[in-house]
Amino acid sequence: MIIEKVDVNNYSLFEDMIYWRENGIERTPASAPVSELMKNELSNPNLYIYAALEDGRYVGWISLVYIPKVGQRWNGHGHIYVDELWVEPGFRGKGFAKALMKKADDLKSELNATGIRLYVNVNNPTAMKLYEHCGFHEDGNTYFMEK
Repeated sequence: MIIEKVDVNNYSLFEDMIYWRENGIERTPASAPVSELMKNELSNPNLYIYAALEDGRYVGWISLVYIPKVGQRWNGHGHIYVDELWVEPGFRGKGFAKALMKKADDLKSELNATGIRLYVNVNNPTAMKLYEHCGFHEDGNTYFMEK
């Protein structure tokens, strides 16, 4: 297993994995050029996407975002947020999710961030167990809201 950062050079593999997730089947690898919009998103200095490479294809990914914090309490050190973590069902239970979560720990150290935060659906006990195993604990109840 290789964990690598997603960028414009390997983005087509990432798109193939997204297709796999959304449709439940793999597709012939795409090689369409990366759009300017995606290039712009991938160049955001606070976005970190890592993917797990196995047998020439991505089988999982983690999307991390660094959120700066200001004020004396934080002393200029922000948080890493786990935006999304996914591993293809046939590859679960093989250490891919833990290896991807390790990238969050590595990034926290690299950026000298205060901590790592995430939201997990209460109806997803498998993910809750994974995060607990990775050292996370429940810190109150929240609602996830979007607009």
